Amino acid sequence: MTLRPLLPTALAVLATFALSVLAQTPAPAQPPAQTLAIPPINCVAPQYPSKEGRMEKRAEAYNRAVEAFNRDSKAYGECVKKYVEDSKTLAKAAADAANKAIDDYNKYTEALKKKIEED
Repeated sequence: MTLRPLLPTALAVLATFALSVLAQTPAPAQPPAQTLAIPPINCVAPQYPSKEGRMEKRAEAYNRAVEAFNRDSKAYGECVKKYVEDSKTLAKAAADAANKAIDDYNKYTEALKKKIEED
């Protein structure tokens, strides 16, 4: 028994199946409606008064420099904390928008499923 007569039939069936699969083109991907831009941190870290600076300054001047450093260091820390909180707020807003889109899609598919079952 030879399989040669079945080969063209098998190839025809395979080609028909392959063409039907290739004919189904997916919907084109849509670019994001807007790009989320995370602003860069703009906090400036203060410089610690160095040992060289201590030798050049009198005790009183050095104490003022240390007090200024402490004040600037505290301001820097507050600036970083504010940046982190703002970034968290932005991330939460993006996550909430994504969750709303998921909920909308789920409602759509439920309604579609019900409509298909009714028909």
